Amino acid sequence: MNSRWTNHPIKRDGQVVSIRPHVAGDLEILKCLGRYPVLTPQDISALTQRSYGAVIARTNLLKRKPNELIQVHRSQLERPRMYQCSPQALHLTNRGIAKLKEIGFEIARREPSIHFLHQLTESQTAASFEIGARERLIPFSEIVNSPSAPKTFSESEDHSIPVAFSYKGKDYNFKLSPDGRPFGVAYPDDTYRFCVFETDCASEPLVSSNRDRQAIETKLAAYLAVLENRLYEAHLGLPNLTILFTSTTKTRVENMIALLASMSTRYLNSFAFQTFPTIVGDAPQPTDRGWAITKPWLQSGGKTLHLGEVNGKA
Repeated sequence: MNSRWTNHPIKRDGQVVSIRPHVAGDLEILKCLGRYPVLTPQDISALTQRSYGAVIARTNLLKRKPNELIQVHRSQLERPRMYQCSPQALHLTNRGIAKLKEIGFEIARREPSIHFLHQLTESQTAASFEIGARERLIPFSEIVNSPSAPKTFSESEDHSIPVAFSYKGKDYNFKLSPDGRPFGVAYPDDTYRFCVFETDCASEPLVSSNRDRQAIETKLAAYLAVLENRLYEAHLGLPNLTILFTSTTKTRVENMIALLASMSTRYLNSFAFQTFPTIVGDAPQPTDRGWAITKPWLQSGGKTLHLGEVNGKA
């Protein structure tokens, strides 16, 4: 197997290279993967504000024996040829998790996903908000522990949004679980925008004649009901909510925007869309890893939303 994918130890002068415990830079890398389950070295470089070369050098040691605090995702190890030209996706090992617990770092745990590209793209998107907003980011942990958070939300491990609505003659009653948990962005004028996001890897149809099959239109209808009934306020304790969708191509994003406009004329300004390719997409991922804040999001009617600016206007 190509040495890029192996966890065999690195040797110098015949001796196995190991790392010293509690190296600050190494702990920062582990903390990144503690906040966001799967990331590439490019994402980690942007989060830690260290050079890409430095991150590559350290992750190359952290993933190998005898250290093995992180590892390359199994999907890539099982199909190395498919991902040979792609960045490696890294996550914590049990040893890495134990190391973070040892220093008192709380790991953000989510339900494991069998869909590798979706999980990675979702994790990269969540990290991008932190990279772009930095100290202005209001993380989910702060929201759930806020005095304004209802007890049903703050004291429960289930952070989904219960929503009931009717669409195309069918009644729905389910728990809406955004890919990206609620977060906020603080602005200099003491205002705040709160958001959730959905990661679309084009695996679901936009519309479906089978009413029992998950489709993008069903998610849009659910979020329209959340906005109509102000469930973000009643269930999450938030004063506002913006719903963000990413997808893999410009064409699919444009089709999503058109679909939303065909479903409702209300709350269109509460949705925004942006293209973010996967690591195996035809288009490269943006070099600016803070793109979720620094790049404009597209909205219905040719409008744009700038999350980094007050009132969303450039």
